[in-house]
Amino acid sequence: MIFMTLTILPWYTGILLALALFFGMHHIVTRVLLNNSTYTESVQQTPYFAGIIFASIVWVLYCWFTRLVQQTQSHAVAHLLFAVSVGLCIYNFFRAVMLDPGTCPKPASDNELKTIIEDLASEGRLNGQTFCIQCMARKPLRSKHCRVCDRCIARSDHHCPWVWNCVGSNNHRQFVMFVATLVTGIIFFDYLTYQFFSSLTLSSKPEDISSSCPLPSDLCQMTSFDTFLVAVALWSTLQLSWTIVLLASQFWQIARQMTTLEVSNLGRYGFMGGRGGASMAGQMGHSHSRSGTSSPDSEAPVHNHRAGGFIMNLLGFDRFTKGKAVDGLARSSKASNPFDLGMWGNCKDFWTAGRELGVEYDKLYEVPMEGFREAKRRRERDEEDDGPKKSGRRSLLGLVMGGRSSRGGYEPVSQV
Repeated sequence: MIFMTLTILPWYTGILLALALFFGMHHIVTRVLLNNSTYTESVQQTPYFAGIIFASIVWVLYCWFTRLVQQTQSHAVAHLLFAVSVGLCIYNFFRAVMLDPGTCPKPASDNELKTIIEDLASEGRLNGQTFCIQCMARKPLRSKHCRVCDRCIARSDHHCPWVWNCVGSNNHRQFVMFVATLVTGIIFFDYLTYQFFSSLTLSSKPEDISSSCPLPSDLCQMTSFDTFLVAVALWSTLQLSWTIVLLASQFWQIARQMTTLEVSNLGRYGFMGGRGGASMAGQMGHSHSRSGTSSPDSEAPVHNHRAGGFIMNLLGFDRFTKGKAVDGLARSSKASNPFDLGMWGNCKDFWTAGRELGVEYDKLYEVPMEGFREAKRRRERDEEDDGPKKSGRRSLLGLVMGGRSSRGGYEPVSQV
C-alpha cells in the first residue's frame, strides 16, 4: 500500500501520505491489536518486525519477476546469484524464527533443584551468574535470561525482533546466514535494477518529468518511468545501513569466540561473564520504574524506552551506543577468554555448534582447569580406553561437574 501510494501520487504528497499510512498501520498494531499504552511497548514480543522483513522480501521478488527478469536477460549469472541468495535468505530466516534458540534445561524435580542450590551455596557461588531465579535453574556459562522470551538461552547473543526470536547456540548460524544472504541479495537486486534502467531509453522531456522533482535528473527520469521499482529498490538499499554493520560485527565476534552479550559485559564490567546478583534486577541487568528512580538495593540501571533508543535497538546500533559496548570492543583483544581457540578454531567451533571445543553449550557449567583442548583430548583418550558406552556419559560430565574445573577467566575472581 505504501509503495503504491508513492507510485500513484506526486512525490511531495506521496511521501507525506506514505508516512501517514505507516504511522496509521503502526498505531493499529500497537494501540488497537496489542492494546499497548505506547507505540514501542511489547512490540518486540510480536512478529510485527519479522512481518516487515518478510513483506519486503515478497515485494523485492515481485519486482524481480515482473520487471527485472524480462528486461535483463543478458545478466544470467546475476539472476542466478540473486535467486540463490533470496532462496537461502528465506530458508534461514524461517529457520532462525522457528528453531529453539537453545533453551537451557531446568531441574526435573524439586529434589534435583534442592541439590543444585545446596551445592552452589556450599561453594559460595549461588549468585546471578550461576543460578537463574526466574527459571529456578542453574545457568550454563555464556547463557542469559531473556526478558522478552522469559527463558535462559545457551550461548546467548541477543534478542532480535527481526526474527521474532532470541539468537543463541541453536540458531545463531542460521541467523548469520540470513543476514549474509540478505546483504548479498540486496546488492544483486540493486545491480539488476541499475541494469534494468540502463537498458531503457528514458524520456527527458519536461512534460514527462515532474518539474518539482528534487532528485538528480537521471533519478528523476527513473522515478517517472517506474516509481514502484525505485521505491522498492531504495527501501531495500536502506536496509544495508544496518545489515552490513550487523554482519561485520557478527563475523568479528565469531572470529574472537565472543557474543554480543559478552562484548557488552566486557565494556560494562571488564570481563565476559557478566555480574552476579541475587536479586532479579541484578540478574536481568534491567529494571522498569515509573518514577524513573531505582530502589536502593537494585544494581540494575533504569532507563525509559524512548523512540530514539527503540530505533537504535531495532537497527542493531545500540550495541555500539549503550552499555559501554565500544569499550568492550577495545578490551576484547586483551580480555581473558577461556573459549578462544584462535581465529580458525573459533570459526570451526561456531559452524560446528561447539564440536571444536567439545562442548554442549546448554550443559556447560565449568571451564576445565587444563583448558578445553586438553579436556577434549582427555575425553577422547577415555573414549578409546573405555568404549563408547562408558565414555559417552563421562565425556558429558567432564565439562558439567567432573574433574578439575572452575569458572576462572570468565568471571571475577571473587565469584569463582
